[in-house]
Amino acid sequence: MRLSRALPAAALAVAAVLYASWLLGPLLNPALGLTTGYASELAARDQPYHLVFGLGDVLTGLLAATAGVLLAVRRAPRVAWWGLAVFGVATVFDGGFTSMDCSPTREARCDRLERVGGLSWRHELHTVSSALAVAGGVVSLIALVAVLRAPVWRRVGVVLALVLLVGTVTTLLEVAGPDGALGAWQRVQLVGLSGWLLLAAAVAARPDAVTGDGRTGSGRSGGWPVGRPGHG
Repeated sequence: MRLSRALPAAALAVAAVLYASWLLGPLLNPALGLTTGYASELAARDQPYHLVFGLGDVLTGLLAATAGVLLAVRRAPRVAWWGLAVFGVATVFDGGFTSMDCSPTREARCDRLERVGGLSWRHELHTVSSALAVAGGVVSLIALVAVLRAPVWRRVGVVLALVLLVGTVTTLLEVAGPDGALGAWQRVQLVGLSGWLLLAAAVAARPDAVTGDGRTGSGRSGGWPVGRPGHG
């Protein structure tokens, strides 16, 4: 595999793992756990081990943004890679510049201050950066699914898109009318995003899996050789 493919692919694979740092929640911050509140609350500045979760987001964002820009300037589908870059930049802000002040789903005082606008500008902008990150991920994933050629990988992409869309829609519904399942549905969304990063890594490693400008330098346009006779 050429270095120009290997580096972005490796960066995205590592980003997918780092973006799942919320799985450490029950170990480092049992009060929030896996299904309680937003995963972003793990990185709130008054929470234990918040630097671990914030650093996970910052590193995820840096890797995703760098890979996205490198891929966007050389390879199709460019909409997917620019969406990846948007996700990366927004995630850096999420973890480093607009992390939450406190945990509104755990602390009544924090919830009260949030409702009256009594928290910092960073806390208030966290919703914006998070929304941009998710939007970038959704756009990128849909663009990737649209150009995947091999049926196996198209099906993988469709499943990931459904997981991400279901997680996103149900999270929004929970915000509008919470019933205690907010954390669980947001984790579904996060699983979809990590899965998308892994899919993006696979496509970056094998650009012949996409159409048009995604062809290899040799001009061959064959699809991904997974499950096809005569291919490794």
